[in-house]
Amino acid sequence: MANELVPSARKNPRRRREPPSFSFPLVRTRVFEALCRGATPERKLTMVMAPTGYGKTVLASSVYHHFRQSGLNSYWISLDDRDHSMERLLGLLENALGSGQAEVHPTQALIHGDEPLESRVESLLAALAEIAEPSLICIDNLNYCDDETLGLLLDRLVFRTPASLYLLFSSTDEVPFNLARAKLEARVQELRYSQLSLQPDEIRDLLGTELCAQLGEDALAGIVEQTEGWPAAVRLVQIILTGAERPREALARFSGGDEDLADLLNRQVLAGFAPQTRDFLLRIAPLRSFCVELCRHATGDEQAARHLELLLKRNVFMIPLDRNRSWYRLHGLFRDFLIKEAQRQLPEASRRQALARAAEWCESGGHWQDAIDYALAADSGALAAAVLDRVAAMFVRDRGDLRQYIEWVEQLRAAGQPLGWEADYWYAWALVFHRRYETARQHGERLARRLEQELGAGVDVAELAELRRRVEVVQICIAIYTHRLAEGYQRASVWLAERHADDPFDVATMACVATIYLTGAHRFVEARQMAREAQAAIAQTGSAYGQGWVALLNTMIAVTEGDYAGVYDELKTVLARAQATLGEHSGISATVAMVCAKVAVEMNLDEEARPLLDIGLRWAHSHGILETTALGLDAALKLWSGRDSGLLSLAQFREIASSYPPALGVMLSCLMVQRLLRLGRVEEALAEAAQIGLGGGVMPKLEGLELPRARDLFSAAQIDLALASGQLKQAETLVAEATRLARAEGCIARQVELALCELAIAVCSHNPQPATRHLTRAVSLAARRRILRPFRDRGELIAGLVNDTKPQAWGFALEEERKFFIDICRGLPLSNPALLEQLGHLQGKSQLLETPTAREMELLSLIEAGLSNQQLADRLSVSVATVKWHLYNLYTKLGVSSRAAALARARSLNLLAR
Repeated sequence: MANELVPSARKNPRRRREPPSFSFPLVRTRVFEALCRGATPERKLTMVMAPTGYGKTVLASSVYHHFRQSGLNSYWISLDDRDHSMERLLGLLENALGSGQAEVHPTQALIHGDEPLESRVESLLAALAEIAEPSLICIDNLNYCDDETLGLLLDRLVFRTPASLYLLFSSTDEVPFNLARAKLEARVQELRYSQLSLQPDEIRDLLGTELCAQLGEDALAGIVEQTEGWPAAVRLVQIILTGAERPREALARFSGGDEDLADLLNRQVLAGFAPQTRDFLLRIAPLRSFCVELCRHATGDEQAARHLELLLKRNVFMIPLDRNRSWYRLHGLFRDFLIKEAQRQLPEASRRQALARAAEWCESGGHWQDAIDYALAADSGALAAAVLDRVAAMFVRDRGDLRQYIEWVEQLRAAGQPLGWEADYWYAWALVFHRRYETARQHGERLARRLEQELGAGVDVAELAELRRRVEVVQICIAIYTHRLAEGYQRASVWLAERHADDPFDVATMACVATIYLTGAHRFVEARQMAREAQAAIAQTGSAYGQGWVALLNTMIAVTEGDYAGVYDELKTVLARAQATLGEHSGISATVAMVCAKVAVEMNLDEEARPLLDIGLRWAHSHGILETTALGLDAALKLWSGRDSGLLSLAQFREIASSYPPALGVMLSCLMVQRLLRLGRVEEALAEAAQIGLGGGVMPKLEGLELPRARDLFSAAQIDLALASGQLKQAETLVAEATRLARAEGCIARQVELALCELAIAVCSHNPQPATRHLTRAVSLAARRRILRPFRDRGELIAGLVNDTKPQAWGFALEEERKFFIDICRGLPLSNPALLEQLGHLQGKSQLLETPTAREMELLSLIEAGLSNQQLADRLSVSVATVKWHLYNLYTKLGVSSRAAALARARSLNLLAR
């Protein structure tokens, strides 16, 4: 028979992806007919918003069934009071579409972190774009999701999905998306309580012919007037009058108001059941959903099946949740009423006992969230903690229900309930994923102390020793996330020294930690050694995500040195691989794009850098480490024109920096000072400098600022400020010390910048001769590595120097230096158009200014043999002055100014082979 109960499966994961199956006949209302008259919905979005009891779920499920039976690809998602976060809603959508994430290695999850919501949204949009046929997605009870970022998802669904994808949202509250735009673009059809209210003919259809005949027209008119078409009230009237011996008399006691509804539910609906059934209803009221076995176990009532069958026969607000009619829920109005009645009628101990038994059944059936929630509601902390210990990894790592997990743990901790080892361990992860780093650090220390105490007592030594290694990995990663790099490196070094049969992913992670520190400390040889260890370990894991990080950190060494040309193609390969294997919008793809943009900007490839920054900056708030984000912000500021535009805005840059440890804010200020000075906005630069104490020359005392990367940024801003204010002696002192450090550490890009600072000092001192030498040295350092941006930043000074210098004075040892110099000059505002043409003659293997004489060629071969000027004079039987005169002529013809440059130029022209 239609209402017969079916034994339930212990698990039924589909019940939230199928609309409920109502046990009463559904009325085909005018709203339903209007929505379903076409082959597809009329508008992109159908939005059903009305208070509880207006039949939103009934309408939505009817529309879903209609279009599904018509062949439209349809998806159903039903939210409840567990689904208050965006993570939960996204998880339901991903599961419905079959695009959920597979389980990953624990440490990979830690390094990966909580994937940015925007990244998950973009991945979801990509999956939706691949659905070829027209489709409908129904999201029922959207009001349960009160996440402040919900609008991000809804706007994307409404405005950035294919036209063939249709949406239906139902909610008791206003839905947070751009409704004004949707109306202007005719994308939305709104249905509110006035449209959902039943019309007189629809009320007659719901009550049925037989009951209408018993009531008469005047009574029916009274029902219409009293209920005002409110479907819940009409449905209650139907339940009461159908069971009444004299329907007209029962109707006379009904007003339709909220208080009257509650009174009638008590007096009429519950009064119609035996005491055992009423008691049964009050005990199962707290259950979100239920089946026969759950009800039997929770209440201890062996007649549970009979009670539920009776409720179905009476059509009393019990809604089947699956096509097998094994799982049910109570209507919201009825459930709320029953919960209040239970609080009034049942002893607290009795209510707690039912919830505790429900938690036990749910645990055995794998309904983990319900098990924990019911245990907590029953004040059974020990049971909740035991369940949580079993499923911690699933909720944190695999499902990403971070807010829910943290709430559970903090509720248990507040109640003084000890956690199991796994629950405690994954709580640290959840805090890291939520970027609550300081809380995570403190919890990690507490967990480590707890482990030491247990190990000292000799309890489960082998198992806890392994857990201690895992906890150390978490703590070391937290040190990196909080920019305590020296501590992270020291602890990672100890961990690696003690490794034996550790997981390769953990080994790779610790080697990556060491690589990050050593790169930032400009210890490049050691950094490359650790990067090789990381590569060897990660190759054993098959993790595309881990391989992406290792490859990125390996390229970071060359980026920090300044070998942009040598690393750019490799970076683009890393990015392409990450996008192909993990998705264009994955967090690692965005992080690689940020670093790639930095290199492109330094090579003066602005048009290539812009789309890379567009990818990277969108996810910079929530993915990456401080070092990678600093490089991205550096690139972004260099592309910032002085006027905010889209992602390139100072407010956006500051917001990104605020998501990281305070050191990044100081580094950003240093970069801003330099950029504002380049743009001629000196007063703003001074104001920014004052905020971080640049004027005093003492760096703020923050974690990580003692490392060379931050030190160099601070120094660069100091030097630029000194130059801008005319304090040349101070600038000269600062440049000399910075140059000494850059040379000792092997930072070529920094040496180029400092050589150009020396050029600026010389020009401002009206001393052009050393200025030419400084520019030549900068070009020699930069040419092979394509370090172009510093020359562009000093463009006006270099242009003035080139304008005032004879082309023959520019002597470069190598052809690539000559060509590089021409590339620089092409971007300069040269005053003499012919000058560039003259400089052009310096290029080319066959373009000598004048062919050397035989004597000059002889001198050239003797120079190659290493003879001094005196030895040359003795060999040729001429004076030293004559030798110098011949050498001067030779240098002029070769376009150089030194012996080494002459030999290099001659070799490039094959002159020494003659």
